[in-house]
Amino acid sequence: MPLTNKQYDTIMREYDRRQYQDYRLQCTRIDQIYEQIPRIREIDSEISACSLRQAERMIDQEPGAMKSLKDELTLLKAEKEGLLLSAGYPADYLKMHYTCPECKDTGYIGRKKCHCFLQQEIRLLYSSSHLDQILAEENFSHLSYDVYDEEQKQIMPEIIHTCHQFVNGFDQEFKNILFYGSVGTGKTFLSNCIAKELLDTGHSVIYFTSFQLFELLSIGAPADKWNLHQQYEALLDSDLLILDDCGTEVSNTFTVSRLFQLLNERALLRKSTIISTNLSIREFRDVYSERIFSRITSSYTLLKLTGSDIRIRRKINRTL
Repeated sequence: MPLTNKQYDTIMREYDRRQYQDYRLQCTRIDQIYEQIPRIREIDSEISACSLRQAERMIDQEPGAMKSLKDELTLLKAEKEGLLLSAGYPADYLKMHYTCPECKDTGYIGRKKCHCFLQQEIRLLYSSSHLDQILAEENFSHLSYDVYDEEQKQIMPEIIHTCHQFVNGFDQEFKNILFYGSVGTGKTFLSNCIAKELLDTGHSVIYFTSFQLFELLSIGAPADKWNLHQQYEALLDSDLLILDDCGTEVSNTFTVSRLFQLLNERALLRKSTIISTNLSIREFRDVYSERIFSRITSSYTLLKLTGSDIRIRRKINRTL
């Protein structure tokens, strides 16, 4: 799932914009402080002159030049920070402030993509799924027990509580969920509720229908883990992967093998996954092989949703 050159350029232009904005804001703060506290302008000049003098001494291999430089700079910086604090400003007010301090708004930490780059990549790659629009409606604040039939009202409180626990403990405990059961019982809705909560707290979430994912895995799927990570980096590194409607796709031994590789690699990376399916547990095993069935039953919380189709009941109620 690599970015096209155009998509990559779109992301990097955003980082260029951020860096320019960071620089302009810093210049504005410096001008403001120089006007309010003239001594700080003098200190900055002294720091520059000091560094130049000590560089010359070091070139001449003068003993103790480095220690002397550090001592002098420490005193000047301490005076500067003291002036800022006494004027009611943070000590780091004149330093560059970044949207992402980890990568300093470059998108990379060393040669590795920063998490903020991956979030932008995910947002760009999956904008066609319209997940943002969906989550505006499908979230915990819109959850109502009125949509459930009597059977569902008996089981849903515990299931919903488990979903809240999954969200609340997301950063402390590695968990996965398999929603399974009848058509139209709210499996996708609950997946979206969880997605909304995690997106709102800065986590990266990828949503795929099984048809979309299997179509992706069927195109040039790599054979080893290194290539898997290179090809499907966002799939592997996203904090949460939601795989919806498993069992509706056209699969084969090749794509099923790639699905196992994907799920296994995410588990090794301790990246959470939510799967939903209309299949029974036995049907799921028959479709996706013993290996995947074993992986899921050993490391996923299995939540069975039963009852009548909520969507059909809503349509009937609208016509009454």
